[in-house]
Amino acid sequence: MSNDKNKNSSKKKRNITRNTKEEKITKEEKGEETINDKEETKNVKIETVDENKTININKHKKLYIVGGCICILLGIIYFSARRYDNLVYPNVELYNEDISKLNEKELENKINDTKAFIGNNTITVKVEDKSYDFKVKDLVKDYNEDKTENEIYDFGRDENFLSQFGLITLGVQRNYQFDLKINEEVLKEKIKDVYKDSEIDTVEPTITSQGDKLSIKEGENGKAIDKKDLNNKIVAAINSSEIGKTTVVINEKYKTTKPKIDVAHLKKVDTKISTATTYYGGTGYNRGLNIDNAANKINNTILMPGEEFSYEEAVSPVELYNGYYMAPVIVNGTHKDAPGGGVCQVSSTLYNAELKAGILPTERYNHSKSVSYVQRGLDATLATGSKNLKFKNTYDYPVYIRAYTVGGQITVEFWSNSSVTKGKKYTPVSFVQGNVANTYLYEYNSKGELVNKTYIDTSIYG
Repeated sequence: MSNDKNKNSSKKKRNITRNTKEEKITKEEKGEETINDKEETKNVKIETVDENKTININKHKKLYIVGGCICILLGIIYFSARRYDNLVYPNVELYNEDISKLNEKELENKINDTKAFIGNNTITVKVEDKSYDFKVKDLVKDYNEDKTENEIYDFGRDENFLSQFGLITLGVQRNYQFDLKINEEVLKEKIKDVYKDSEIDTVEPTITSQGDKLSIKEGENGKAIDKKDLNNKIVAAINSSEIGKTTVVINEKYKTTKPKIDVAHLKKVDTKISTATTYYGGTGYNRGLNIDNAANKINNTILMPGEEFSYEEAVSPVELYNGYYMAPVIVNGTHKDAPGGGVCQVSSTLYNAELKAGILPTERYNHSKSVSYVQRGLDATLATGSKNLKFKNTYDYPVYIRAYTVGGQITVEFWSNSSVTKGKKYTPVSFVQGNVANTYLYEYNSKGELVNKTYIDTSIYG
């Protein structure tokens, strides 16, 4: 039994020894593998470094090439832009004419030539069979050619060379024209002349009378140019590019013009609302002629609602060439002969008819001395340019004024619609004390009762 134990013990020892030897062999093999792995890793690293060096060198070469190309390109761009330092840029036009590559002196000459051409150019206005020519130089007071020249020559100069190159190569087209300043007053007068020469007047409807019977004649349409429209067309033509190349023709059409007065309104005038008469017989032959002449000038006057009447405008100019004669007038309190002596009797008669129609004056002056044909405070003098008789139609219907002379007396009548006075009657009353007269307008109702007093004014005589 002890022998068996010894055998087992020896067997275990041999196994332990064998295992130890095997472990040593394995460790040695593993050590060899580790050394080999390290050597292989070292070789890979060397190869990678070499490849990176090659790649970096290639990158640098490419950067140098690209940088060089950019420099060359910038150089080309820069010197291309510099070529136009003293020249007008490409695709620049003056009144649609190419002026590219002109130098400063050539541009100045071109500007002056264009200005002269435009100034001598003609705008022709045609109105049907009539034609009117206007020289542009007569309508323009300033061409502002220096401003235009500077704008053309300076275009692109303040840009950097890259922007300049873009303007040059991309061909941005620019068309310049003068900044013309038009002489508005001259143009207005030219158009006014065309209007007057070409106009076919309208005929206003009229009222005529024979006794107490009124007759109405209808008006007629006229035709005329539209002055504002023609003005706009001429201005547009002057500022167009065509004016720098050729004569501009404007075809203007007539427009129908209608009478200002609607005949339907005149047909509502049916009643005499006032009348006034003064006498001038025996005051001189020439004076009578003047009274008759002035009466004819205010006869058949039509005042529409709200319209103001001016006696001075109706009878002026009070001169010999306008049908008047030398006759006595009051000047600074004394009598002297002058054209139109007697016209103040017409205005005074008109003033009384106006007041009796219930219409107050907007302007009226008395004589410096009292007159024989009306009471103090009821006269109305005329001094051209300083003293006048004016009044407005305050009614909703037209007022028709009839004036006539017969047998040494002058009569003025006011006509309107029967409803305007509403049955009332008006009487001017003057209260005189010495050389002073205070004038009122009395208003009476249909029963003859005084219902209102209106103060008009105070007259002082010398």
